Amino acid sequence: MPQRDPATEVDSVDLAHDRTMLAAERTLAAWWRTAMAALAGAVGFVRLFGDVQPQWVIRGGATLLIALALVILFVAYGRYRRTSRRINNEEVRSLSVWSLAAGTGLLVLAAGVAGAVTWLF
Repeated sequence: MPQRDPATEVDSVDLAHDRTMLAAERTLAAWWRTAMAALAGAVGFVRLFGDVQPQWVIRGGATLLIALALVILFVAYGRYRRTSRRINNEEVRSLSVWSLAAGTGLLVLAAGVAGAVTWLF
């Protein structure tokens, strides 16, 4: 049986942590893309069916898409934070809390703009 090198085992564990953190970042990006698609769908829904009466039905549907985008953003934020706390160590760095909050906050702001477009124009 071949001898195992302890240094190699540590390196493979470190690489596994790296891969897991990168997977968490890809998943966060996918959640963010899904939220942006819901926001684009909300604005497009209002623009496409803008002449349909009653208006509150169209705007209500768009508002549901905006609410879905907000739920997606908050779930994504929480899941990424939970994963990064479990993996974060000296060798593996996750997104900083500031950059995660800034990215999520900008998308929440975009949801507010989509809501304004939906109800004001």
